[in-house]
Formats: sequence, structure tokens, C-alpha cells
Amino acid sequence: MLNRIVIHYSEIALKGKNRSYFENALVRHIKTALGDSARVEKRYGRIVCTPAEGADLEKVRDTLGRIPGIVHFAIGASAEKDVEKIKEVAGGLLADADFATFGVRTKRSDKSFPVKSDEISRDVGGYLAATLEKKVNLTAPDLWLFIELTHQEALLYARKIPGPGGLPVGTSGRVVASLSGGIDSPVAAYMMMKRGCAVDFVHIRNETQFAQDAVDKIEDLVRCLTGFQLRSRLFIVPFGELQRAIIAFVPAKYRMIIYRRFMMRILNRIAAARKAGGIVTGDSVGQVASQTLDNLHCIQAAAKLPVLSPLVGMNKDETIAIAEKIGTFEYSTLPYPDCCSFMIAAHPETRGDLSEIENFETGIEDAEELIDRCVAEATVKNFSHRP
Repeated sequence: MLNRIVIHYSEIALKGKNRSYFENALVRHIKTALGDSARVEKRYGRIVCTPAEGADLEKVRDTLGRIPGIVHFAIGASAEKDVEKIKEVAGGLLADADFATFGVRTKRSDKSFPVKSDEISRDVGGYLAATLEKKVNLTAPDLWLFIELTHQEALLYARKIPGPGGLPVGTSGRVVASLSGGIDSPVAAYMMMKRGCAVDFVHIRNETQFAQDAVDKIEDLVRCLTGFQLRSRLFIVPFGELQRAIIAFVPAKYRMIIYRRFMMRILNRIAAARKAGGIVTGDSVGQVASQTLDNLHCIQAAAKLPVLSPLVGMNKDETIAIAEKIGTFEYSTLPYPDCCSFMIAAHPETRGDLSEIENFETGIEDAEELIDRCVAEATVKNFSHRP
């Protein structure tokens, strides 16, 4: 009975003459994600999948629920474009469903079909009420039956499953995201995926960390996020030598700001090599000492590319809710110290002055060479989603 998956998008439909570019990108992404488990077709205003025989529909459901660009989808059934056939399929589709009241909504894309949408809804609704002994409620029913009359067939489904929405990954270009291992930075990366960005990840590693535990945690985060964009690249950058040089010349009160300025330079070098158009951080205004407006100004002044901070106005509980939803929270809460917590003052500077910070940096010998060495010695690992 369940032989069709109907996929809808929202923002893509507003793209005017560029709409087909975004639609085609979403179709490619869905095909890659589902592999041989379904045939994928673009139809006007929707994408329709036909599951392969024996396909694991729960796995298909989980996969589609992670694809940016999909606003919602439904697993349903196909019927011939005949009202009596539609009634028959509708009865079978809802026979085992748990509901007391229902309504029917019909959308007729094929305007040549001789029966109007409202007439189809009334006819099918009357049949279901009599056959299943359920009550019609068109205000707030327990269940809506949706019927879409396309040029090829009628599509019927009852439960809309939400997707991430937004735009297909890659349609907005590439960005490089700083991945610290905390709660915020993975969520920031996910938010940029929803805006159509392909995301490369950079983790700048403190050599005082338990090395393998830290790497395992970061790789688990990237593996989780790869479920949304299907392919990812992770750069793990050693920071110890550069960090020691900073400690030698910079008072503890200012180290956190200068650590992050040098991290920003590393991110920009990698972004240039990857032809990325921006840097992504998990910053939220006022959340920690490095995220005051003064300090953000000092840190971002070291960047050449735009610095994108999608969490900038969010509260921590809002970010945690997203982390739990996308599956990164359990990895992010595994303990280990990050680079910026090493050898800084108990009460770091919260109102950094850019000229003063730049003056401290002039004392760091061979800074550019140290940055080059960090990038050159980075470990690179690729991840891919397997359908």
C-alpha cells in the first residue's frame, strides 16, 4: 500500500527563474542520500519517490528528515486518476490508522481532471465516513487525508513529516566552520547547511588535550553532521607551537582574544585553499568573555572573509534544543578542554582594544611562519553518508 513518498519544499518555490537550479540540486541530493532504495522524480511543485521493493521505509524516513531544502514529506500511496479508485486506496491507507475524526483536502495540479477539488474531498470524505465509521471534522480533525491530483497519478497521504527546510546544500557556496567540540559550533554549522552552504570543518587542537579522545569526539560530531550534507571534510590543526609562542609574549588576560585571532587567520588560510566564501563560528553575543561586542570586533578584525555567526542572537537553551534535535548534543557534552581555556587569566579581558591587541601581536616572533606550519601540518579526513 505505501508506494509513494511525496516531498515538498517551500523557499525554493520563491526563486523565480532560478527555481529549476535549486530543484535540480535538491533532487540530486535526495538521489545520493537514498541510493538504490527509491526512484526519485521531479514533478511540478513537488518531488516524488517510489520506494524500491523491500526498502526500509524507516531508514528512508530518517534520511529524508535530514535533507536541507525539504520542508516536509509524507509516505503514502498512489491511485489511478479516477474518483472510485481514489476512494479504494484512501480506505486501504487509513484502515489501520488510529483516529476518531478526519478531514480531506484535495489539490488538483492537473486542471484538466473533470472533477473539482472540493467535490473530490466531499466524495472521498463521505465514503470514508461510511466505510470506516469515523466522523468528519474540517476544523481540527485528528487526521487529515491529503490528495494531490498530478498529471501522472493521484497521490494520497495522511501524515506530514517535517524536514529542515531552507535550501539544498551547495547552492549557496562553501564555508569553513570552526568546530570546537562544544554545543554551539556544530549547531552553527548545521544552520549554515540549512542556508544552502557546503561546510568544511576545522578543529584547532590543543596539544594538552587527551589527543585521541578529542579527535574521536570531533570525528563523531562531523559524522553526525554529515548526515545532513552527505559529504564532509575535516581539518585537525595542531596549535601547540603557536600557542606557546603566544604565551611567551602575551599577558594571560589577553591570550584568549589573541588565540582566537590566530585561529581566525588559520581558518582564513584553509578557506582560501578550499575556495570558501566565509568563516562560520558558534558565537552568541555576551555568552562568554570572548563574545562581548568589543572582543568580537577584535577577533573578527583578523579575518579577511565574512564571519558568519548564525547563533549570534540565540539563547543557550535555544541552541541546546537544536543540538538535541540534530543529534550533536550527546557528543558535544563529552568533557575535554578546548584551546581557548589553556593558560588564560581567571578573569580575561572583556573589552579588548584592537590597537592594544595588535601591539601585543607584534612581539610574537615568526607569527606568519607559525601559521603556515599549523596549516601545513593539519590532518585531513573525509566523511561520506552511505545509503
